[in-house]
Amino acid sequence: MNWIYLSIAHSIIVAMMILYIKYNNIPLIVFPIIINIIVGIISIIYFILYLKEDFAMEFAKPKYYLYSVVVLFVNILGHYIIKVCPNPAYFRIFVSLQIIILLLATIYITQDYNISTQTMLGIFCGCAAIILISSDDNNLKDNNKSSIRL
Repeated sequence: MNWIYLSIAHSIIVAMMILYIKYNNIPLIVFPIIINIIVGIISIIYFILYLKEDFAMEFAKPKYYLYSVVVLFVNILGHYIIKVCPNPAYFRIFVSLQIIILLLATIYITQDYNISTQTMLGIFCGCAAIILISSDDNNLKDNNKSSIRL
């Protein structure tokens, strides 16, 4: 299957999840913790089923535990931001910033400094979109409509 179709399907699923997270009444950090516990259980089952494979030795490396704590923190932070921001689309505009950071880091790491005009225009448009949307007056107001329970 083409990666573009998979990316479109991923975007639709993520948008539906964000809308669900924004407009449900689940207490603030319960949802990401429950989801991460379920994913952890499924991962352990997968690990047990394929215990004889080569990647079993990777499980003992401490860096994966650090990565998992960082991922849990990022999930909780993202869930919190979605709950408190006035519009979940404002939160998702920062995906452009992630793309720009990844692009610049990849250019730096690979030492491939041949940047095309199209790439520079994309970086400029992404930065302009982030600035325009995040500086909107609606984003600066306190959103008292949502009831957030800790």
